[in-house]
Amino acid sequence: MLLQIRSAEFKYGGTTIFDGVNLDVNEGDSIGIVGANGAGKSTLLSCIAGEQQLFHGEIYRKNGLTLGYLKQNCDFDSSNTLFDEMMSVFAPQTRLVDEIGRIAEQMAACSFETDEYKALENRYHRLTVEADVTEAYQSELKVKTVLNGMGMSQFGNRVVSTLSGGEKTKAALCKLLLQRPELMILDEPTNHLDYKTLDWLETYLSDKKSTLLVVSHDRYFLDKLCTEIWDVQHGKIHSYNGNYTKYKLLKAERLENERRAYDKQQKEIEKLTDYIQRNKVRASTADMAKSREKALERMERIEAPKSDERPPRFKFECGTSPSEFPLTVQKLTLAYDGKTLLDNAELQIRRGQKVALLGLNGAGKSTFIRRIAAINPYDAGKIVFGKNVRMGFYDQENVNLNGELRVIDQLWFDNTRMSQADVRSLLVQVTLGADDVYKLVKELSGGERAKLGLAMIMAKDNNLLLLDEPTNHLDLPSREALEDALKAYGGTVLFVSHDRYFVNSVSNRIAELQDKQLLVHEGNYDDFINRKQPQPIAEAKTAPTAKNGGTYRNAKQRAEETNRARRVKELESTISRLEEEVERLNAQMATPEVAADYSKLSQVMERLSAVNSELERALSEWEKLA
Repeated sequence: MLLQIRSAEFKYGGTTIFDGVNLDVNEGDSIGIVGANGAGKSTLLSCIAGEQQLFHGEIYRKNGLTLGYLKQNCDFDSSNTLFDEMMSVFAPQTRLVDEIGRIAEQMAACSFETDEYKALENRYHRLTVEADVTEAYQSELKVKTVLNGMGMSQFGNRVVSTLSGGEKTKAALCKLLLQRPELMILDEPTNHLDYKTLDWLETYLSDKKSTLLVVSHDRYFLDKLCTEIWDVQHGKIHSYNGNYTKYKLLKAERLENERRAYDKQQKEIEKLTDYIQRNKVRASTADMAKSREKALERMERIEAPKSDERPPRFKFECGTSPSEFPLTVQKLTLAYDGKTLLDNAELQIRRGQKVALLGLNGAGKSTFIRRIAAINPYDAGKIVFGKNVRMGFYDQENVNLNGELRVIDQLWFDNTRMSQADVRSLLVQVTLGADDVYKLVKELSGGERAKLGLAMIMAKDNNLLLLDEPTNHLDLPSREALEDALKAYGGTVLFVSHDRYFVNSVSNRIAELQDKQLLVHEGNYDDFINRKQPQPIAEAKTAPTAKNGGTYRNAKQRAEETNRARRVKELESTISRLEEEVERLNAQMATPEVAADYSKLSQVMERLSAVNSELERALSEWEKLA
């Protein structure tokens, strides 16, 4: 047992954050803590770490327990370079290696078989054994492994104090991983990590060298690492064995059992009350009624089960259908701060597709999506929107929000045709209620600003959504509500997100930004990762067997596949040319010269009909092949 929490209660400004909490942390546990924003998760961690004191109750820690605590946006500062700061974790091992080097030099300088030499030899032997046990010679390798895995190796020579806030938080996590305390407390360690770093971190933490207590909104992370979930809600904390997926099932089961027990008791109370009222006035039954009355008084009342706080109800309208390809990127070259992010990159998104944009941090995902939204410039290439495209853009920085406006005015000024009642209704829909509408935008929390930004998109009829990190600052119920809304949305979506569960649930196509190009992968995140996994050597040596019993890719099949790929490219070129001709012909019919001349108008209309027929045939063939 590393830690026990008994009858814990915490209050803040007269408000009870949690009370009656009794929980245990055992060696080897990996515990995930979930709950709505503001429920008290970070407060609980702070109390466990000893940074805040409980109002009532006790937290018992094992004697000599080593504990490491990573806060959200921690102010990690140092005048050392990042590499030297990480090496400071292994200061005893570094001194040990230096001492071994000095003894080796002394041994080389004195005569063999002297007493001095033998004394040095004995000390050298003891220290080398200690170095092996403490892995002293592995210190630099450990530091380089963690910095590389966390995507921080390029900052090794940077002074820690010059790093950005997010980089400092990652640096603090790196140091904690190297320290390996018995109990590691992590508050949102997955924020802003790209998918490769997250995968590395999960693997690194899964070796069970430390007991984990972690707050995270990353459901993949909670599923892969956690063996227990603490749910913070309504001032109580319930514990569930299993990962996040198991927790969802167990919680639903517990709530259903509590509802049944409550309903059963309410019926029993109603039955006893009715009997007492009917029989207490009769002399013959008064004693029986009094007995029932005492039984009712002694009954331990079951509290009515409290439902989860209502999540926001997101809904995005798509009343107008755009052309077949709402967005096409042609030979785009994009640079930022002197660094080339994209070089002749191409991407075409078909109507109705939901495309997730993935890539390492700093690859240019946000810059690219902001360029499409016409916020960032680009160097060369072309971004083409299809006909009738109505675009909605969500920026993770919420740059379209005016901090000096009231919440209701921010939404209303952007949608002047809406009535005040409609504006209020939409804000309530995203859980910005009566207490929030007259706040200044700058007074909102990160999650509240995110909901306001999404409400501004909901207020319009958009058939193309560009979303840059829409899940940032949203709690798990809000993320799940946004997932459901985007899955039900009939329009086209291009989005950036670090939430792999969200990406997997929403996307049907992945655009990976890698080596300054956009590589397209069909399917969701699981499909993308499965294709990325290297095949075992044994499988690679033997060609898989097709359903018909032959080899999967014989010469004939390879030739057919090559021809199919070539034909798909030809069709895509043809479709692009025909769509351009349709637009040109439509524009030609609208000119006064053609509109006033029946003969010319007939010729243009006849050509338009032929082009549309050819386009329909090309699209049909493309769909079958692609």
